[in-house]
Amino acid sequence: MKKITIYQFTDPVCIWCWGNVPVLKAIDFLYGDKVGVEYIMGGLVEDISTLYDIQASPSERIRQANAIIARNWIAASARHGMPVVTDNFELFTERYPSSFPQNIAYQAAKLIDAGRAKRFLHLVREATFTKSRRTSQIDVLIDLAVQAGYDAATFLDEYTTGHAQSAFAHDRMVCRRNGITGFPSYIVRNEDTSIIIGGYQNLGTFHTLISRLSAGKIKPRRIGPSRSNVMEFMHTYKTAYPVELEVAFSLERHQTNILIDELIAAKKIDSEAVGNSRRLYLHRATHS
Repeated sequence: MKKITIYQFTDPVCIWCWGNVPVLKAIDFLYGDKVGVEYIMGGLVEDISTLYDIQASPSERIRQANAIIARNWIAASARHGMPVVTDNFELFTERYPSSFPQNIAYQAAKLIDAGRAKRFLHLVREATFTKSRRTSQIDVLIDLAVQAGYDAATFLDEYTTGHAQSAFAHDRMVCRRNGITGFPSYIVRNEDTSIIIGGYQNLGTFHTLISRLSAGKIKPRRIGPSRSNVMEFMHTYKTAYPVELEVAFSLERHQTNILIDELIAAKKIDSEAVGNSRRLYLHRATHS
């Protein structure tokens, strides 16, 4: 049976890529190693001062751009359900005007240890969207790399003097070659056929494409929203947001909230408020 691979054209600070995290996590949970997920870095913001048509000084253009981005994030979060925090929001400054550092950092992580790179990417996204951290700063990136299990000196060396920048340039060339102009976009591929789709996608779209490319042979496992199955999800990923459970288990919002509250009452999981949502994590006794 031919394996399916989904390639997401992405940027670590793309709000709609953040919004598609629950779908890609659900694919991982439901299909396992029958469907792979890989990331191609596209570089969303080369220079924030030129992204919007704002007639002002450079510092004022950046200030206004940050304000526009914060409003866009809040609106997008209300639609896709992944949380954002925009308090003290200043993702871009004159010194840090680009999202290219985050893209290069992912390439460095992947070159050192591809198995940890996805964890690192998630940490960068989470720090960007839920903690208002300026993830283009090298000290922040090193901190997140260490959290993902990398050695700080090795990561810094690969980021600054290794092949990470050329790997990022190659990814951008792949974007251009495939006509990718927005993020997220996707290539869903088997050994013989590739299908390109653009924009934020729901899980049903991927179910359809996976079935088509595998002639119906690759199917998601059927797993209902029982407490034990949700705890399997939590033990697999350690943390989650409610919308991730909704997508993985085909739940309505109120059903998800009831299930979460039951698991909190049973001391299986805990939660903390994050923006317009909450982060779920294993209860200490459960985790140990």
